[in-house]
Amino acid sequence: MYPKSFPRNQWYVAGHAQDFGRTLLSRWILGDPICFYRRVDGTPVALTDRCVHRQMPLTLGKLTGDSVECGYHGIVYGPDGQATKVPSQNPVPPNCRVHRYPVRDRGGLLWIWLGDPDKADESMIPVHPWLDSPDWAIVRGTLHMNARAQLLNENLLDLTHVSFLHADSIGTNEVAETPATTEVRGDTVFVTRPMPSVLCPPLFEKVMGLSGMIDRESVAEYTAPGFHISHVLAKPAGAASDDPRACRHKAVHCVTPETETSAHYFWLIARDYHVDDEAVSQIWQEGTPGVLMQDVDAVEAIERVIAPYEPDYPFEINLRADNGALRARRIIERMIAAEQAG
Repeated sequence: MYPKSFPRNQWYVAGHAQDFGRTLLSRWILGDPICFYRRVDGTPVALTDRCVHRQMPLTLGKLTGDSVECGYHGIVYGPDGQATKVPSQNPVPPNCRVHRYPVRDRGGLLWIWLGDPDKADESMIPVHPWLDSPDWAIVRGTLHMNARAQLLNENLLDLTHVSFLHADSIGTNEVAETPATTEVRGDTVFVTRPMPSVLCPPLFEKVMGLSGMIDRESVAEYTAPGFHISHVLAKPAGAASDDPRACRHKAVHCVTPETETSAHYFWLIARDYHVDDEAVSQIWQEGTPGVLMQDVDAVEAIERVIAPYEPDYPFEINLRADNGALRARRIIERMIAAEQAG
């Protein structure tokens, strides 16, 4: 069965860091409405997006300094979630407060902890220095999908679909036909697929300048509960890995549950080739959403099929290529069980 619930004592990507500023932003994550903004000094803030008085969304209020004024009855909440002013009475009730979520800026992304704030361990945030490196060019974007997050998590770990779903951009027959190896390290799954001497796909020709036969390798790295990196290496067939014509890029996929059957999809493409070429950046910026929407369309179609059967599912079989996806499913289930056990 595909998990619909996710562990709360984990870090999730709330969005691209650049999306959050001095405007109140509402975003639902794991079924919680959250009000995001930045303090005057740029520090990110995340509060429950509903006034404790009559549930009015705080994002429909006003940001004044570092505090939020509810637009319904004027209650003012500080960045710690504690109310500092109730216009209709004095003193302020001590239990007039909203939950404050731990948030951190890392690698151009804003991370949020949905569980017990005292357990928010920053060392659990995946560290990838190239996201901040000037030697890598990055483009980014945001999509939304009306399907449970796990469907996309498993899509990104079984890349045999690339040959068929993305045949017009990054797919060739060899992706599906080449065996992959799966390795699990803690809460991270790696699915590695080396493809020596294969035909260069159309998109690689445009952005990398390669053509003909190439050596291609992909490593799908998944860190539970929702952070993916597709590591890609492409070079002329037979060339050494340090050949100056070798091209590397990393497709980052941040899959954050919105509700049980919807999710946010924050993506980045980081590359170490033609770093200063704006034309290449534009190709990635404009072309990536179209490729990823093919995945979104597929998982939304699957959601429409399986949803009416719940709490059961139609019969389905697993293939060898599902090894990484099934390992990821077990990790999520283990996390949830451990959390429920206290």
